[in-house]
Amino acid sequence: MKLNDRSFKVFIYSGLGVSIPILAVGVAMLLSGYRISSEAKFWLWIVVVLSAIVMVFSLIRLLCDFIPVEKISRRLRKNDVSVQDYSLKTNGIKTKDQEDTDHYSAMKAYFIRQYVNKAYVDEPVFETYEELFKENSGGKNVVLAFYCGADTNMNWLISIPSYTEAVRMFGEDVVGSKNNYSVQKSNLTKEEPDEKKLTEIRTMKQLMKKIMASKKK
Repeated sequence: MKLNDRSFKVFIYSGLGVSIPILAVGVAMLLSGYRISSEAKFWLWIVVVLSAIVMVFSLIRLLCDFIPVEKISRRLRKNDVSVQDYSLKTNGIKTKDQEDTDHYSAMKAYFIRQYVNKAYVDEPVFETYEELFKENSGGKNVVLAFYCGADTNMNWLISIPSYTEAVRMFGEDVVGSKNNYSVQKSNLTKEEPDEKKLTEIRTMKQLMKKIMASKKK
């Protein structure tokens, strides 16, 4: 904050020039024990105090010429804006994480309610399929896993989910195309499995049981 008004600057310097000598003389007289009347001493105190006030305010006002107040103020505002931006970004990340968590919980609850047999509702069935599909995604493996879960020997699932339901719960990138899903489901449910298919079924069941066992630990 610069003192651009020249006359005001002159006034400030004049105030300093007058107040400092008066203050110095007044303080010296009061401290030296100079003999003066009580009334004179009272007025001397008034003069000293007023001179001190004028000097202090003049010095403070002059310091504004040498302290980059505006620059400091801009920097503080910039830092404040940066903090606010960071807070908004952090809140945005937290909101997205919360949305992802809520979606996951909703899909898990839906899967258990619609497809998991009562005997397995407390077992990590959803987590097992989720882990399985990380490495074995695509129509063939997904349908095979659902088929094994619904098999009477395992009895995890009530039925094999439709393509739409499977995509809703696990995503299209995991389930694969609708045509491939339908073909694989038809091959498993309408045809008697050959030896190769039986081997795939046994292997998948063992893998699913292994994953579930690891989820229980």
